[in-house]
Amino acid sequence: MKKFECPHCGEKTISPIKKAFAGNQKSKGVVCPSCGGHCTNDMKSAVFHTITDFIMLVFVIIFYFAMPSGTNFFYMAAAIIITFVINRIADAFFFSLAPSMRLDIK
Repeated sequence: MKKFECPHCGEKTISPIKKAFAGNQKSKGVVCPSCGGHCTNDMKSAVFHTITDFIMLVFVIIFYFAMPSGTNFFYMAAAIIITFVINRIADAFFFSLAPSMRLDIK
């Protein structure tokens, strides 16, 4: 499995699964096992999340008002789950790692 480079030490120690759930730059992120630095996804990832979450919100609102009341829940849940999966896949493979911007982490 391909490992990603830590922005602190430059060693390839972060797995794609850890990278997918590292969060944005204001989260604690994932800890590099080599140097102990906290790594998160960069700001391009946050912009992508914002765009996909807005699209999902539009779909949920459309499904709520346009579908019959018995089936709209399943379509709304599917839109939320699909958006979550797309965001995690994009974080794991398409965006780079960056150091965490939190001040409470040492």
